[in-house]
Formats: sequence, structure tokens, C-alpha cells
Amino acid sequence: MEITVEMIKESLKDPYCHYNGYNVHVENHRILTVISGCDLTVSKWIKHVSKTNNDSASSSSKKSLIVGVSTDKQCISGSKSSENYSPYNILQLCVGSHCLIYHLPHPECYYTCKSLRDFFSNPKVIAVGVNIKPVAKQLEKEFEIKFEKVIDVHELAVKKIGQELLDLNLSKFDLDKMAKALLGKHMDVVRPEEKAEWSSNTPYCMYYEYHEQVKLATVDAYLCFLMGWELLYDADECKRNVSLALKQKMKKESKHLKNHRKKKTKLLFKRSRVDFRDDTVW
Repeated sequence: MEITVEMIKESLKDPYCHYNGYNVHVENHRILTVISGCDLTVSKWIKHVSKTNNDSASSSSKKSLIVGVSTDKQCISGSKSSENYSPYNILQLCVGSHCLIYHLPHPECYYTCKSLRDFFSNPKVIAVGVNIKPVAKQLEKEFEIKFEKVIDVHELAVKKIGQELLDLNLSKFDLDKMAKALLGKHMDVVRPEEKAEWSSNTPYCMYYEYHEQVKLATVDAYLCFLMGWELLYDADECKRNVSLALKQKMKKESKHLKNHRKKKTKLLFKRSRVDFRDDTVW
């Protein structure tokens, strides 16, 4: 899957909202990614995606707003306590073509943005992610972000697809494997061998040279959104992709078993020839 990212330099000129903007292209799909730790920016982003959802959604999906959710860890250089206070302090959200990468404040020093807390306490907002339930509990505990509705992709997939999913053993799959199985082989994310870390001295200056982090953070949240959307509103397509993945798995296992049998037959044949020669000698 081809992923490109470019920074929007004009986004640095806003004197009131501290943020950086990026255009992230996932294949032919463009995502506008905003990175910030600013409450005003978060409020504007939430207002925009909520309005966009209400304006463009069909009557069947207008009742709810699906949000792909993932998290990451930022290391604040020179501050050991900041590195250890939480398993993650970057929240990645995606709604369709809009992504927010939010630097969570230190819970002992600042309150989490009220707009964000109100957003997820809305029963019409559905947070979707891979292994998201323990993440949601931690976010509520550390940052007082209470999720009214949380859906784990594994659980939703089992409910919507059923036995084929169990045969594929997707419950043990990570985000990338889940996306390939549910969305198709084209959703194959190539990740660097060494994870690119977020690192900065101050929250608002963390964004300038982090193209690789922005790219992967956007894709993680986008895949969560896309899997949630497809499973809730187009599960038949996911079923077809899972069936194809299952056939490929069975074909691979059959080929492996066939090769194993060939090797075993050759070995037995060699042994029988040795035994035969031994008999003639005696």
C-alpha cells in the first residue's frame, strides 16, 4: 500500500490555534491530518467532523459517528517522569478523511480538553479500535476521557462474520493483519524495522520533522475507522475478503503439507534402499 505525506506550511500561520497540518495519501484516499496539543484546535476539529458527518451521512448512518482510535507514546526528552507516567500520551483519531493526532496533557498538571471529553461521552459517537477496551479504561483513569460507546474490531468481526473468522484465528491478529484480512490484501502497511519515535522538548514543537510518525499514526487510526465502518455498514465485503484470506491460508497449508509428505516419502525411499542393500549382503 502506497502512503505519502506532505506538510501544509500555511497551517503554521494561525496565531490562535497551535497545530500543524499534513496531507496524507493512502493510495488514492487523501486524509487531512492535524497535530496539536491545543484545546481550541481540538474543539474546532471535533466541530468540523461532527458537522461533516451530519451533512454527508445517509439517514441510516447519520445516527452515529464512527471514530477510529489508536494510541502512541511520545518521549519528552529531559523529563524521565513524563516518559513513565502513562503507557501512551498521544491519541490518534480518524473520521473518514480527517485525522487528529492529539498530544495528551500530563494528567497531574493539566485537564484534558473538555470538548474531547464531551465528544466521547456522546452516545452517538462510536470509538472503534483493535484491543481498544483496555485502552479506553486507561484513558478514563489517567485523563478522565470516558467512552460512552467502544467497539473492539475483533469482537465486532466475530459477531458480523462468524465461523470463517474463527477458522482464520483472527482473534490473535494485530492491526495490520486484521486490516489485510477484513479489507483485502491491498491494505498491506510496510513499516520500518525500527519504530520511529516521537520526541520533543515541548508539546507544540513536536511536529516539524516527524513525517514517518505522522504517516503511520494517520494510517493506524484510518485503518481502525475503515474496519469499523465496513463491518457496521458493509459486512458482506468483509466476509468476501475473509473467505479469500481463509482459502489462501488453506492453500498455503495444503502446499506445506504436500511438500512435507514429499520429503517424508523421499526419506522413506532412501531408507528402504539402504535396508534392501543390507539384506543382499547378509
